[in-house]
Amino acid sequence: MTLQRDDFEYAGLNSRDDLQVEMGNVVLPSAPAMAEQVTDIPAMYGNQFNGTDFTSRTINIPVSIYCADNQDRFNQIMHNLSGLLLSDDPSDNGKEYPLVFGFEPKVTYWGHITAISDPTPINPGMYDMTLTITFVQSDPRATLPQVEKSLNNGLNTITVDGTARTAPVIQVVPKRPLKYIGFNLNGGQFGLGPESPNDQDTAVQPDISVINDPISSLATWTNDPNAIRGIKSDSDYKYQGSVTIDNHESNMKVAYINGSKDFGPMPEGQPNMWLGPTYRYTGMTQSLTDYRVRVGIHHSRYSGAHNGRAMGKVQFSFLDANGNSIGRFAISDLMAGGKSYVTLQLCELGSNFRDDKYRTLYWGYGPRGGFYNHRDEKVKIKTGTTTRTVIKKSRSRNGKVTKKSIKENVDTYVTVVNQHDGTALTNAWLYLDLTKSGNVYTWKINQYNTSNGQPYHDQNKHLVASGRFVDTQHRFDSALGGFGQSFLKHPIWEDREKVSYTVPYMALTDLQVWKHTQPQPSEPTYVANAGEEIVMDCENDTVTVNGRLVSPVWSTDYPQLKPGVNGLTMVGDLDDAKMTLKYLPKLL
Repeated sequence: MTLQRDDFEYAGLNSRDDLQVEMGNVVLPSAPAMAEQVTDIPAMYGNQFNGTDFTSRTINIPVSIYCADNQDRFNQIMHNLSGLLLSDDPSDNGKEYPLVFGFEPKVTYWGHITAISDPTPINPGMYDMTLTITFVQSDPRATLPQVEKSLNNGLNTITVDGTARTAPVIQVVPKRPLKYIGFNLNGGQFGLGPESPNDQDTAVQPDISVINDPISSLATWTNDPNAIRGIKSDSDYKYQGSVTIDNHESNMKVAYINGSKDFGPMPEGQPNMWLGPTYRYTGMTQSLTDYRVRVGIHHSRYSGAHNGRAMGKVQFSFLDANGNSIGRFAISDLMAGGKSYVTLQLCELGSNFRDDKYRTLYWGYGPRGGFYNHRDEKVKIKTGTTTRTVIKKSRSRNGKVTKKSIKENVDTYVTVVNQHDGTALTNAWLYLDLTKSGNVYTWKINQYNTSNGQPYHDQNKHLVASGRFVDTQHRFDSALGGFGQSFLKHPIWEDREKVSYTVPYMALTDLQVWKHTQPQPSEPTYVANAGEEIVMDCENDTVTVNGRLVSPVWSTDYPQLKPGVNGLTMVGDLDDAKMTLKYLPKLL
């Protein structure tokens, strides 16, 4: 929505439409609060000046409410104003939100509401009122729209708008494995990998790419019954149906046949088993004793009385060279409308994940901050009709009451429950990063934002889990030889009575495999393989390689861009790499 000149927007709320107030004249402060730091030294003429602290900036926003003599409307607006601007949720503590004024639409102020003054009448006896909303920025700088600029290897000239320094975020996707990468900016240095040419010559490449499949084709997948026979799950199942590739989203999901998702024909009755397509990956040409696998799976349950009861299981299977299960990574629903969970398991050959031949590395519902438990909803489902006898009474003209037995058809129903429970995994896109080195397994599961494709970091609301397991008894030594992918649904009453509903969205979104070599502690290593995304984020002081946090090896600090002309020099084997600089110009 385009802001009018006398509107403002806070945390996505429009002053006129959402808060139902009219903004008055806002006078922006000339500077943030400042505190001079000095030291009084005895016998010294004057003080020792130690600098100035620039603290918060306060913006007072006068607003008016016009309700004439309608007290009920005024009360409603005041309750609405407080409810939208303030929060008693402890998880909201410490959060700041964007404020944008219509008279300055390209400038964003980040801060929080600290006060809403008592209303003052404009006209005595009426409910036309003025009040002031106090907005405070803990960081007094404002931001302009984000700038994105492609970078070249070597020197780049960057002209920065605004009046304050700002932090660069540099994303690099190399075309070949990198021994080192970095940049020089305004006297600062930042980088990954060994600086010494001798160390670069002896650098060990710990992970050599074997598969980099964006899931854009079914050419390397098969659902031949003999090929998928060894793929196991943790409950009874029947593999049937088909999948398709969504070229727009670049993922694998259940195919549509005659307007419905193809989970195959429903067996007679209501079997207690999972049904749906399973495919085996045939594009792996070598078995790997030590390996690293990164894979993404997605599960989303739809809303609605029947849709919310639907049960789905998206499972990615690790296989040996003969197609037998040696592990699995899955998101699944437990019951109709109940919580969703994720699991990561290893198994011995021949295990069905219901015996004593498997090991669970992770099983859980995700963080408690992602839980919700709404009131259970009873859902009536028509099961048929029956005939019953009823007594009809009638009164004749002479006043006598007569009774007559008649038969009528009535509908019969069964009542089921939509539990309306959910977790962070009910609608989740998860990436697993698993490495096997000898008998040591290290793993990380990270939930990703479905809107921007970036990993979440708030462990209170989204799944961010990791672990390490040492297979001391060498129970799970089977070499990795392939993969399987399953999209399963569990029948519910709606299937039995042919009530239309939508099964959860399930997808396989990415598959990458590397042959792993474990370097010695003193050996220099490559920092990234071809195609891996490196993000050097000087805003959050972090560095990631394909979403994995790493530490910078050589750095004076996290360099900053200054207002005006900057010289930024990229270093490394980056001639044909894709490099992007992102930053937010800032205003004092």
